[in-house]
Amino acid sequence: MSSLPHLWPAVGLACFAGAVRGYCGFGFAMLLALGLMLFLPPIEAVPLALLLDLVTSIGLWRRAARRADWPRLARLLAGMLVATVVGVWLIASLPASPLRIAIALLALAGALALLLRRESSAIDSAPRSPGPSSVVAGGVSGLCMTLASSGGPPLMLYLLHQRLSPVSLRATAILFFVASSSASLIGLGLAGELGRDTLLQAAWLLVPALIGNGVGQWAFERSPPRSLKYTVAPLLMLLSAWVLLREWF
Repeated sequence: MSSLPHLWPAVGLACFAGAVRGYCGFGFAMLLALGLMLFLPPIEAVPLALLLDLVTSIGLWRRAARRADWPRLARLLAGMLVATVVGVWLIASLPASPLRIAIALLALAGALALLLRRESSAIDSAPRSPGPSSVVAGGVSGLCMTLASSGGPPLMLYLLHQRLSPVSLRATAILFFVASSSASLIGLGLAGELGRDTLLQAAWLLVPALIGNGVGQWAFERSPPRSLKYTVAPLLMLLSAWVLLREWF
């Protein structure tokens, strides 16, 4: 990927994905993995996206820790840890082309679910109490995160139904993906799928991703998003369709 034909599109993609995550609180790994799969196999694109997702979110951890819904986050993480083991085994076992299609379909399904979701009118109502559904949501999101870097849509669909404030929702999502990316990378490293090439590629893309992350954070502090329907969902649909068409032809 260090050659110019692949490097510059990847640099632009990392910067753009960083801006989306800095603004919305999620979407970096999924957008980056889908884009990188246009010129890298999934077994290389997914660990690279997860590694950059983890490193570039460091500046967000402290503020997110103060504003997250910790009782809900603990249940989400319990489900995620169990599902990560399954996800690591699958991504190390499946061939590249079917895996690319599965990843694109997962992202497309998540985008459609966000797009079709009915907006709640009870903005000021109290958050719902965390329950067993939190563990299930964490497991589904953790599996999708490890397998396809696409844990964002299932987690956000769950959190949006919990009536959390935009600040608490974003903070909870940030910390969940910190833990999920860390667990996935540990599993992929133990499986021998996280090597020197991934670290070198991450070094190329780190600064552009951090720049995008800062721009997104700046934009969020001045105008928090009211809906994901018109921000992340269309982007995921476009990238997913691009990957599927490429595989088809």
